[in-house]
Amino acid sequence: MKKNFVLMLTAFCALSLSSHSQIKSGLVVGAGLGNIRANINTATLKNTNFREINGRSNVSVGYRFRFLSLTDSPLFFDLDANAGLKFWHSAYRRSYREPAIYEASSKYYFVSLNGMAAYPLYKGLHIGAGVEPTYYFRQEGESSKNAFDIPLVGRIAYDFKLFEVGLSYKHGLMNVIKTDRISSGKFRDWRLSVWIPF
Repeated sequence: MKKNFVLMLTAFCALSLSSHSQIKSGLVVGAGLGNIRANINTATLKNTNFREINGRSNVSVGYRFRFLSLTDSPLFFDLDANAGLKFWHSAYRRSYREPAIYEASSKYYFVSLNGMAAYPLYKGLHIGAGVEPTYYFRQEGESSKNAFDIPLVGRIAYDFKLFEVGLSYKHGLMNVIKTDRISSGKFRDWRLSVWIPF
């Protein structure tokens, strides 16, 4: 229900913007590093003294629509449809010298819609903020009982005319990682992206 509401709201906003805007579009690719804010299930792991839960890398490819205002307003809006992959690692040990009781290198495949409002600062430089509803449709490794997140996103980018380079930070709000060993886990990601408008 929540996912359907978010998708319907995003579609409505996109239709509203398209009727009052000039539209540019193109391919966007990104890669980055991340971390995980995790809480351990102490009941399950009461005999383990050493735990490693680390976010590693993320990659994505998608398509961006940029809605430029037909009025004098400098504000513009981006809507990205993405597919990607996140890598993270977990290991649990009784002591530092012992082998892990359980260890996994996990892969989470996702699709997402990133809606962002942006404001130009100087020449091609701009900043933006938005949200990115994300659905993790396939999990390998330490799988989770949850699969949906709505991270807050901030971005700074520079438009070089032929392409645009951006650095963004995603702050997960929901407990995407909920396993037998992890009671809650939220993703924190940095990503470098390149947008090539056609």
